[in-house]
Amino acid sequence: MPAAPPVTKPASGTVAEDGVRPEATRNPLRGAARDVTPPRVRHKTRTTILCVCALLIAAEGAVRWRAWYRHGTAGPVADLFERDPVLGRRPRPGSSLSGKDRTLTVNRWGFRGGEIPKVKPDGLVRIAAVGGSTTFGVEASSDEAVWVAKTAALLTERAGAAEYDAINAGVPGYLLTSSIQHLEENVLEFDPDIVILYSVAVDLAAHARRQFPPHRSSARAETGLTALAYENSLLLNLIRVNTTTLRTTQLHQRRHDRLDRRGIDEYAGRLEKLIALCRKHDIDLVLCTCARAFGDEEAPSSQYDLAQSALAYNPTLSLAGLNDAYDRYNGTVRRMAETHGLPLVDLDLLLPKRGAYFADAIHFNDAGHGLAAQLIADLIAQRTDQPRLARGTD
Repeated sequence: MPAAPPVTKPASGTVAEDGVRPEATRNPLRGAARDVTPPRVRHKTRTTILCVCALLIAAEGAVRWRAWYRHGTAGPVADLFERDPVLGRRPRPGSSLSGKDRTLTVNRWGFRGGEIPKVKPDGLVRIAAVGGSTTFGVEASSDEAVWVAKTAALLTERAGAAEYDAINAGVPGYLLTSSIQHLEENVLEFDPDIVILYSVAVDLAAHARRQFPPHRSSARAETGLTALAYENSLLLNLIRVNTTTLRTTQLHQRRHDRLDRRGIDEYAGRLEKLIALCRKHDIDLVLCTCARAFGDEEAPSSQYDLAQSALAYNPTLSLAGLNDAYDRYNGTVRRMAETHGLPLVDLDLLLPKRGAYFADAIHFNDAGHGLAAQLIADLIAQRTDQPRLARGTD
């Protein structure tokens, strides 16, 4: 029987029968296989990645320059706030923004607007407004353009000898509970005669998050790199808001059409607490419903566009669910005003649901601030001759 031919090892640089060079095969004793990608392909890949990164950096820079030019800040969140051990955060005294389209100042007491004396002069009627971002009014062109300051200015013009000033105690992101605590700890010492409440949107959004927690994978993503990116990138925030309509219509099955009753009942309980607090301190209270740009049944085709920011802020609610939630929360405000004999400015009913009065879904532009101020000032002026503005009927 003939002997088997000897097995020869291919020389370095030769090609085996399967077409792969021996050096490129994986050998556990020699470590990982060498990269056999042609240099030209690697070069193109690196160039493409660098070009994409350069374009994204340029786009982010352009968006930030535009924001700085128009609004006086290049960041997605203005450096206007400081940490508060009890309330979480509050406006930082003495901070300001100044841009082409907007100027904003926080006075030494931590309220938006100009300086006011802590001790109220004789004959002065002091108004304090509490709520969230719809009261603070970041979208207004100036401190004087916000409905809070404009209301006091209109009343002073109409009153003749009397004079009004205003405390804008709104803080973006405050729940009604936080606003009440802010009123107790930081506003009552300024001896306001009238308190105006404009606070619905944040409680509504918190209610939706509790009832419909985000999907587990979405929650993980939002707490990691995605949340960090959205927090620090104006470009990503701009893309997210402007694609809300597309994402909402395509992912409608992930959204819900109705909130439960529990959160609304809790909101009513907080209103009861605020009413009791104002009566305890002999302060007149005016309630306002929350106006919105969307919800007009006569113009259904534009509703998704008008509601974009609200849908982005409430990712678990459909457009129908959003309208239903605002209807029910505003209905609670109306019911509490009727039950306790309090004056009500029904801004949701009185302001046209059109983009002409809004910077986004719920925040006023200057025209909206002006109309809201006129409606609130009208109500206060009509009731000024009564012994007390809003002591209630209980």
